[in-house]
Amino acid sequence: MTRIASQAFFLGLIVLMAIALQAVWTFPAREAVMAGAAIGLIGLSLGLERIWPHQRKWLDVPRAELAGDIGSFVLIFGMLDGALKWLTPFILLAIVPHSAGLGLPLWQQVVIAALWIEFAAWISHWAHHRYKPLWALHAMHHSTDHLYTLNNFRFHPINHVLNHLAMILPLLLVGIAPEAILIYSALSLPVLLFQHSNIRFDFGALNRVFNTNDLHRWHHSAHPDEGMMNLGRSLVIWDQVFGTYLRPDTTHDPDRIGLFGSSRDFPAAGRFWAQIAWPFGAECCRPAR
Repeated sequence: MTRIASQAFFLGLIVLMAIALQAVWTFPAREAVMAGAAIGLIGLSLGLERIWPHQRKWLDVPRAELAGDIGSFVLIFGMLDGALKWLTPFILLAIVPHSAGLGLPLWQQVVIAALWIEFAAWISHWAHHRYKPLWALHAMHHSTDHLYTLNNFRFHPINHVLNHLAMILPLLLVGIAPEAILIYSALSLPVLLFQHSNIRFDFGALNRVFNTNDLHRWHHSAHPDEGMMNLGRSLVIWDQVFGTYLRPDTTHDPDRIGLFGSSRDFPAAGRFWAQIAWPFGAECCRPAR
């Protein structure tokens, strides 16, 4: 896509998510509707990869690896996300039985939720790249040598749970309304679901704000100096603050996508259950760099 078309498409999806959320705001099952919208975005991303691929060689995903990606999608999106949304309020009640709201307007709570979610995600991501036991979980996400839409869900379940608790539980503890979290989650869906896409976009200045597939590709570099960068979730504001932002002045990709050299003994991407079991085995926890 051209730069103008890429930017209009990207921002248009965010606007459409806002309109969709507004339309179903009073529905009891509004979160289910948003989940349906997420599946629609995934389908759109997979389709656009066939029309405007960034790398044609990435279109052919090995069957065993595809099965693992689909398994991760079912486990993370289909099962774990729903369980966490149901269990988190009970965890909150166990810690703070009588939590009062902040009393702030909803839009201010959305801003606070956005800043905290992005900060907590940055901290968690930073830690998962620098501490051996956490890297043993996160290496699963970096184990592929190509990128496409479903890589977005290739996460170890424990990694996903830790991220969720870091991002969401503190907000609920201080009294942020769940509606504020839902709004930011809905608006950030297009960024997250296209983040690993193999689509030839040209986002230009938007790369300074959003963690696009163009930026996130560098985070998946097999070179530690590149792969330790662009740690943000949907936005790169904290990468800008902490000096982990990377957008090389080049149209080329990283030399190689995948694990750092010192982690090459991690199970291959096609061995889904071996990757899940890895953190609990004797060979676990080798250095991340």
